[in-house]
Amino acid sequence: MAGAAVWPGGARAGVPGWRAFGVASPRTGVFQRPLPIPAQATGTLDAAGVRHYQIAARPGSSELVAGVQTPTWSYNGAWLGPTLRIPRHQPVQLHVHNGLDQPTTLHWHGAQVPGRMDGGPHSVITPGDTWTAAYTLTQPAATLWYHPHPHAYTGPQVYAGMAGMLWIDDDTDARLGLPRTYGIDDLPVAIQDRRLDADGRLAYMTAARDVMGMKGDRFLVNGVEQPYAEVAAGWLRLRVLNASNSRVVNLAFRDGRRFYVIAGDASLLAEPVPMEQLLLAPAERAQILVDLRGDYGRRVVLASDSGAAVPGLYRTPMDVDAHDRRGFDLLELRVGPALALGTRLPAQLVEQPSLTPDGPTRRFVMAGMIASGAFGHLQAGHGYAPRAANGPGGMSAGVGDRNLFAINGEYMDMDKINVRVQRGATEVWQVTNVSLMAHPFHMHGTSFLIRSRDGKAPPPHERSWKDVVLVRGGETVELVARFDHPADAAHAYMYHCHILEHEDNGMMGQFVVT
Repeated sequence: MAGAAVWPGGARAGVPGWRAFGVASPRTGVFQRPLPIPAQATGTLDAAGVRHYQIAARPGSSELVAGVQTPTWSYNGAWLGPTLRIPRHQPVQLHVHNGLDQPTTLHWHGAQVPGRMDGGPHSVITPGDTWTAAYTLTQPAATLWYHPHPHAYTGPQVYAGMAGMLWIDDDTDARLGLPRTYGIDDLPVAIQDRRLDADGRLAYMTAARDVMGMKGDRFLVNGVEQPYAEVAAGWLRLRVLNASNSRVVNLAFRDGRRFYVIAGDASLLAEPVPMEQLLLAPAERAQILVDLRGDYGRRVVLASDSGAAVPGLYRTPMDVDAHDRRGFDLLELRVGPALALGTRLPAQLVEQPSLTPDGPTRRFVMAGMIASGAFGHLQAGHGYAPRAANGPGGMSAGVGDRNLFAINGEYMDMDKINVRVQRGATEVWQVTNVSLMAHPFHMHGTSFLIRSRDGKAPPPHERSWKDVVLVRGGETVELVARFDHPADAAHAYMYHCHILEHEDNGMMGQFVVT
């Protein structure tokens, strides 16, 4: 593991208890509240063999920080909505009711479904209405998630609390002997950062720099600031989702211990990959196994060693805050007695995926306002104008009134189809980032393989099926994907930066598959 980070213009610093971390975490040792485990939703089976799920978006309040009730929006009444357990090859219908006072959508992030069921910006659910998505997931078992995707309002609605996990289940976990007891040795871990005002309300887009990506100073796991989980002395599986609007996290344990990455966004890997740090961009997921067999009675802290990720990731001071230069705690594991669960770390997992391109190579250039010089009005201190709409507790629910980020020199236009793909084709998408900051690139409706990073093979932990890839400033990443599901102009798929404030401010395009 790398040593203490050096930030340009600053001194190298090390704090006892932070092995190889640059600077002590803010609010270190908060761990006073248990980790919430979202309810599992397994649906109800009808006579035709279709499984039905009920999801309701509605306002409420959440105790994100101990002793403070914060007005929020959520699914089924919880900050992190229920974990949807969907069996592979099982036809399902998901009934989504909008109990908010503004339109929304619900996107199944990572799900390979037709465009009309994808829940993108065209599938608007007006207040009081219910939308039904019907599909069958045939892709490999994976940890996906769901969140709103309304045009220009994705950032504020996700920030208000609207997100949840979706797990595709099959018999692979049992066959491999992986930890699989929900909430015991198989834990959902959704990481988010939020900023609260003096009254405990969510503060959104309150500073000019927030347009670079909304970041907070309270670090939540499953909706609670730095909680603890009581776990057994054995193999523990953490299904980690970076559900932050814009913050990149660099997962590491404070004692420097090794862990094993077994899955990326949309599938298991071919074999476990030992690591001591793991970078996750917004919307990326990873499954890791950590060996706690010899840790009975100990406390093990999962954190973000963000300072170690600074070199090569942030190249302008507008991209970073103090927490990006340091590290922060996320979750404390309190290790109790062993349980006879019979789980293990397999030497091999699943067959390595592969694709052979037979379609065109397409090029996508991601550019931000700094590269185009359009950031001057904010640098000059003229502020930032939110749209006129409200979120929970009076939170500003809009992001801006101008396009600031682009792909191929084009801003998001709901009436324009940017790319047309032939159904069944396998294409190479070459994504180049010419801006100074890193951008996580996401495409809807399919999964991809990372073919190369700047002409080099991807690292072993990035060789699963994926749907998000972090592209650093100046970097070119080649992706290969097969497009098997239809999407027409009325319900097009999106490709976009998954920094939500960038997506809402133009860094998104549309494609159809016909």
